[in-house]
Amino acid sequence: MPRKRPRLCEASPPATELSPPKKRKLYHPSVPPPQFWDNLSRLDLTRAALRELDRRNSKGNHQSRACTSTRGHHTRKTSNAERKTLLIPATQSPPTNQAQLKRSARHGGFNLKDLRGHPPPNRRPKMSSRQSSRGRRGRRGSRDSRGSRGSRGRRGRASQTAVRENATTNATTQRTTGPYNGAFEQHLIDHNIFPPLHVGVRLPDPKNLNQIRRVLEKRRRSLSPRRFTDEDFEKFQHVHARATRESRVVGTVIPIIEGDIGDPACAASDIAFSNLEHLTDGSLVFAKPDLYYGARAEHLKREIREELNSLIVPSSEHDQPILPNNFLEVKGPAGSSTVVSRQATYSAALGSRAFRALQTYRTIDQSYDNNSYVLAWTYQSGHLLAYASYPIPPSTPGMQPAYAMKILNSWSLIGAPDMFRQGVAAYRNGRDWAKLQRDQAIARANEAHDAQRML
Repeated sequence: MPRKRPRLCEASPPATELSPPKKRKLYHPSVPPPQFWDNLSRLDLTRAALRELDRRNSKGNHQSRACTSTRGHHTRKTSNAERKTLLIPATQSPPTNQAQLKRSARHGGFNLKDLRGHPPPNRRPKMSSRQSSRGRRGRRGSRDSRGSRGSRGRRGRASQTAVRENATTNATTQRTTGPYNGAFEQHLIDHNIFPPLHVGVRLPDPKNLNQIRRVLEKRRRSLSPRRFTDEDFEKFQHVHARATRESRVVGTVIPIIEGDIGDPACAASDIAFSNLEHLTDGSLVFAKPDLYYGARAEHLKREIREELNSLIVPSSEHDQPILPNNFLEVKGPAGSSTVVSRQATYSAALGSRAFRALQTYRTIDQSYDNNSYVLAWTYQSGHLLAYASYPIPPSTPGMQPAYAMKILNSWSLIGAPDMFRQGVAAYRNGRDWAKLQRDQAIARANEAHDAQRML
């Protein structure tokens, strides 16, 4: 029987430069686990909190019923005489029973732990024959008068149906926040990740705040009145008016704001950041920004990508950008401005952590320069906001840093042509600035890696 020739080592396909190393798959919960709720410093009344309460109550009821049924197999059966005695009120019971009750009460009474969470018995009162015959006569009498009330009854039933349908419609159209509710924001704050305009803790501004603002204020030739006319602005207004849903905003409005994005391989949308290490205690869902900008994977040395994989490589898909430091979150007209702000805070904090991990790669000096290298943007109902995300040194050495969001500016893009030009110019200037920060950080990391290899 002929045997297959063994393959030579040289014939095996070489490992691609882009493929990240195999590693354990991180678990990101789809809903907050119990530890999320147990560790909150403050618990607000939200729908998610009520669902968690219902889950715990149903679990407790199930366990209580299971324990009660299990104990029932080992307890002595109660006789009919004893049942009758138990149903007699204490004031009408014999003297011997009253003495037993008093003696038991002195020691705290009966142990009723088995009844906690147990549903009440579903007992229907027995109907006497006289009541039953009266009910039958009443039903026969109602049939005689049903004809005169038929149309009115049908109208009543129709109105009740309409009320139920309206209630159902209202229930389905109510705005929900998903995982980005008030408890989510409180969880971030408890882990020193602060949203913009946070009250209660005085946070220092980034040192390069004014520098970033000056960059955003620069004009762009592509948006001059000659190249972007007032007629073009009116067309944008019409596109904005027709974008009544978030998907239409992303598909029709955002491309006008984006303009020429440069290298399309440095941009990605709707990518789950499931490859990144948890930012807090492992109880948060993964971030999934509407749009983010990063660097091509091949621009960074493969050894650096392997070592910092779970900090700077957001996705296990090797063709997605790495080192994200520019984020855009979008909401439709009916969306929540607080939700989009929380999403931006979460994504930008992951970007700030990634950027610091690359900046301090194999460096002796691990100090903080107190600068921001990450931008975040939110767009909703024609309103564009710009944020700078940055780490804050921990008060205790060796602890995790805090992360903050600083508002840079805001623009109403649908108000006037000049305001549109300023806001869109700021967005495109910020995109170019973020790319420059990535390129410089990657170049320094590659140089440090090559210098250590030569030692």
